[in-house]
Amino acid sequence: MEDKESKSKQEKEKIDNNSIFSKENVNMGHQTEIDYLKSLLIFLMGTTHVYSYFSVGIFGPILYSTSFILGAAGCMLLMGIAMKYSRKHDIKDYVSRGIVLLSMGQCVNIVRNGLPNLVAWWITGNKLYISRVLLFLQTDILHFAGISFLFLALLKKIGLSDKLIVIISIIINNGAFLLYKIMKSPDNYLLSQFIGFFVFTTNTETLFPFCSYFIFVAIGYWLGGIYQKISNKDKFYNLILIFGLPITVIYYYLRSCYDFPIISPYMTMESYSLMPGPDSIFSCMSNIIFLAFSYKINKILKGKAPEIIKHTAKNFTQYYIISFVYTMQMNTLLKVAIEEKYTDELKYPTFLGIMILIASRFTIDINNKYIHFSIATLKNPMKNFVLALIWIITIIILIYTYPKVEAYTTMWNDYYLEK
Repeated sequence: MEDKESKSKQEKEKIDNNSIFSKENVNMGHQTEIDYLKSLLIFLMGTTHVYSYFSVGIFGPILYSTSFILGAAGCMLLMGIAMKYSRKHDIKDYVSRGIVLLSMGQCVNIVRNGLPNLVAWWITGNKLYISRVLLFLQTDILHFAGISFLFLALLKKIGLSDKLIVIISIIINNGAFLLYKIMKSPDNYLLSQFIGFFVFTTNTETLFPFCSYFIFVAIGYWLGGIYQKISNKDKFYNLILIFGLPITVIYYYLRSCYDFPIISPYMTMESYSLMPGPDSIFSCMSNIIFLAFSYKINKILKGKAPEIIKHTAKNFTQYYIISFVYTMQMNTLLKVAIEEKYTDELKYPTFLGIMILIASRFTIDINNKYIHFSIATLKNPMKNFVLALIWIITIIILIYTYPKVEAYTTMWNDYYLEK
């Protein structure tokens, strides 16, 4: 009896001491504040995509600026944290998940960009659509996640520490920025897209170049290790809010008011795609600050997070995929039906974004209850067949489309052939 009491006392001392961190992993359970951040990110992405492709709207600037700071960076930071919390740490698991995520990203590209624009071209004969088919080669967050898993598998094989991984991410982030400044994009579209996939942003559809964005995964991976050792969350988050919040507010105030030397102007596609080092660090800090507020809210609610928060967090990837597919397919459909006229006339884009998220929820619930389809959970040989099919379709569409394209539409020309 005394042995049990002494053990219990030792465990309590290990967790309830006055220090913020423990020497051992004590914070290993479900982190509810992360659910709140996931829900915010889904709302931001769902509505911002609608604003991006339909209308600027009244709230566009607010959503854009918030998404610029939290959006993709938050997803990648959380991915790094989740990798540390995952029970599967074997190199072969990382490689397998990397291949699946790459293939899922390409599947999303085919469904949201490739096939709809190909059908639109067959219907209308408008060369704009055959050009937009090539957007199915763009770098998606899922592609980036897949490459990150593969790269981390390599770094784990070498045996690098979390700190060294962060240092490497900072080096390649700054290296990519330097290459962008001294080199120009190749004239060949496919080569330029390939470089933009991995190295630095080019004049193709390269929103998330690996070298520029891996810093978020690396910091998340390192932070996940620290997070597991937090024995006093109250003190940890209080320090984040006391010191991190004012410094971050000052940074973004200065960033928005003044041009920083060398760094790309704030809130431009260039700075979003390149994610210069200082912006990356403060994007991470902004997401951690939101986690701090979420922790406080969750504490007020006594851990009873609203059902919508739980549902969104549990089905995070599905929400991202389905909402983006719905948005892009609706975008293409309206372009075919009423051409480009609706672009500046669409009212209530926030409402449309929310409706798309609601439709995504219904789709997710139907799939979870009746269909149970997920590429990640397929068993072999069906999984290998589906993955191979995705890349075969990609090659077929590319071979069919590429010779017919006369000009390219990208984010750099607002997706028009002539600008």
